[in-house]
Amino acid sequence: MLNRILPKLTFAKDVAPATAGMSVVFQIAFGVMNVPSILAQAPPNSSASRSIARPKFEVASIKPCNAGVMPGGGGRSDGGTGSGNDPGRLRIECQTLDRLIRTAYIRFADGKDWSPDGPGPSARQMNQPIAGEPAWANSDRYTIDAKPETAQTAGMMHGPILQTLLEDRFRLETHRDIKDVPVYALVVGKSGPKLIGTKKESCRSLDFTKDPPPPQPVQPPFCGVFLPGSNTGETKTFGQTLAGLCRQFSVALDRDVVDRTGIAGKFDIDLELSGDELFPFARGNSAGDASAPAVPADPLTAIMAAVQKLGLKLEPAKASAEFIVIDHVERPSAN
Repeated sequence: MLNRILPKLTFAKDVAPATAGMSVVFQIAFGVMNVPSILAQAPPNSSASRSIARPKFEVASIKPCNAGVMPGGGGRSDGGTGSGNDPGRLRIECQTLDRLIRTAYIRFADGKDWSPDGPGPSARQMNQPIAGEPAWANSDRYTIDAKPETAQTAGMMHGPILQTLLEDRFRLETHRDIKDVPVYALVVGKSGPKLIGTKKESCRSLDFTKDPPPPQPVQPPFCGVFLPGSNTGETKTFGQTLAGLCRQFSVALDRDVVDRTGIAGKFDIDLELSGDELFPFARGNSAGDASAPAVPADPLTAIMAAVQKLGLKLEPAKASAEFIVIDHVERPSAN
């Protein structure tokens, strides 16, 4: 199961169906960066953002759909699309407005999906309740089939161009609210860090702008991926940044983990943590399965013990974070 989990984005309500079918395990992302700045752009649909000319879809179809008829009972979204990286088309299958907003305004807000080493939203910000959402935003589902005026990257179609579509067809208006939130800070322990720098041959880079290539025999794993170790209760990751490590911890815990170690670089890391401790949606998928490992009672304690062996520690802290607030939204206009 662990090698089929892609914590790249994902959203709290849809994280399991959106990730379970992927064959490569990425670090989260989506997944989780330092909380203080989710996006440094103008608030969506503000006067500043509306004054910036954005490309738009030449034609777009938005149709209601029934999640019950979809495979697995939920919508499909290959990073938000069912059409891969086709530069001439965007197809998003059977997704809620909540999911569409998170895709357009958080994950792909600047037209690029975040990578493990780059800026991007934190998992908790991705999973945050969006204030002002009507009840139907989490129940009604829609399939979008759209063609841009000119060929565009997948990130642009899922971000700025999708924003334009939501603002036009759903009459969506939003702003951002900044709040202080509790976090865990990853800091250096008293004994100093015990980290092993990444060897050149440890892992291979992955281009996050392209679909994962098919597996090849006798190749090192992708950098930044979390993989099961040779022993039960062990997870390995190669070419990993400490910010990337925090991203994954954020998904497993009840709040974000931010990197305040001041340590740059990439490392090959052995974590004494099982997949059940590190991937909460894997725990959810195994619920009711008598053969599945027992759900850990306290993942925080397990993670704190694991980072201590790396010469690091977690401590409670606070950080500022941006949250999306909906000012106005309507069900989509007819095609």
